Amino acid sequence: MRRRLCSLPLGAWLALGFALAVAAPALGAGATWWAFGARQQSDLDGRLRAAVQVVEQTGAQLPQPAAQHTLSRRLAALHVEADIQAVPPTFEIDRGLAAKGASPDAAAEKAKANAAEAKAKAKAPLSPVGAMKGPSGFVTKGLAATLQQPDGKRTLTTRYQEHPLVSGPIAGTLFVERPSTAARVAATALVGMLALALALVAGVVLLRRWVVAPLARLAADAQRIAGGELDVTPVSSRTREVAEVGAALHGMADGLRGALAERRAADEQRRFLVSAIAHDLRTPLFTLRGSLEAIEHGIGNGDQLRRAQDKATLLDRLVGDLFTFSRLEYAAPELEREALDVALLAREAADTVDPAIVVVAPDDAVVLEGDHAVLLRVLINLLDNAARHARSRVELRVSAGEAEVRFEILDDGPGIDPDDLPQLFEPLFRADRTRNSATGGAGLGLAIVRRLTAAHGGSVHAENRPEGGACFTVRCPQPRTEPALR
Repeated sequence: MRRRLCSLPLGAWLALGFALAVAAPALGAGATWWAFGARQQSDLDGRLRAAVQVVEQTGAQLPQPAAQHTLSRRLAALHVEADIQAVPPTFEIDRGLAAKGASPDAAAEKAKANAAEAKAKAKAPLSPVGAMKGPSGFVTKGLAATLQQPDGKRTLTTRYQEHPLVSGPIAGTLFVERPSTAARVAATALVGMLALALALVAGVVLLRRWVVAPLARLAADAQRIAGGELDVTPVSSRTREVAEVGAALHGMADGLRGALAERRAADEQRRFLVSAIAHDLRTPLFTLRGSLEAIEHGIGNGDQLRRAQDKATLLDRLVGDLFTFSRLEYAAPELEREALDVALLAREAADTVDPAIVVVAPDDAVVLEGDHAVLLRVLINLLDNAARHARSRVELRVSAGEAEVRFEILDDGPGIDPDDLPQLFEPLFRADRTRNSATGGAGLGLAIVRRLTAAHGGSVHAENRPEGGACFTVRCPQPRTEPALR
């Protein structure tokens, strides 16, 4: 599975998407409001500068009708209204006063007064009537029409921005039309709605990619699993819940695959068990039946009764092993634990199989806690197996290691084929190539040994001895504090 950059719960993604849906339109609308306003103000400043240049260019010819017409037309193109008038130069005032016999100081004072009056008129633009009365005054037609309305002054204030103008021989006021607020609001609303739409589209796309599409794939995988197809690919998502469901579904598929494989193996083993048991029972039953018929009809030699007894004993052992194995296979053995002297246990097992078996045990008493009957069955099975395949000697060694008791069953037989060692303790397996199968047995004895040993928490191991023969080692855990013998 590829590494995800971020994995969050679905609730966190929804909260993040809601915050984005709120923040994106707000940020977009705010940025648009500011940018549109800045552009409108820049346009207004540009029109104002152009209007000032136009007035300065045509101000000298202001009293002429042609100049006023040109100025009016150019200001109208800039959406600028004007209330301006020409201010007479100071030297002409001084010359007029001198012609009347006034002193130079009086002429200078009069010039200053005229200039101050022109500036005052420039600062009072809402009363351009006085300017229109003079021969050098000029008012644009739009401004004159607005002032003639009943609420002209209020309209002029709300619709235009006033900019006083005092430049050389020209003084007055320029009225620049305010930018349209409706256009600014419309642009802001349009960008806000566009940002909201983009945020919603992004949210839907990501929701489909991280939630809806993975859930659809999970549903399809669940249907394939229900149909028996267990090879499903893991589903990755940045939504934690969806990723967890995908991992759980993939794990379930792996578990089902393993369970089905175990079931097939168990079915195959069961079929093999039935066929093998049927084969192993058929041969002694056939021999037993023949021997009994010979005895019944008084034919044959005197060995018929012995042969019938041997086959009956073999059948009893086969049925007993089968019953024990089936009980261990479907139910754990119920152990009755008690303190056991392992040396006595080993001698009892050896005497049961063959008194000629050599038992080597330590002089000091070694105590093991376990089920007497179960452990005796383990040793008897191993000793019987060794006795059936040994040439002349079977030996049982008992030793106490660190926190364990060890039983070693050794024989001087042909040994075990190395290829058979890994599966020696499997049910129904018999190493027929090196261990003579004519001695009987259904191949369940060693499987029973392994299960009974595992019930005590121990283990069993088989190997070949360097000098020849086989060695079976049983290890059982020993309690740290040895219990008293009963």
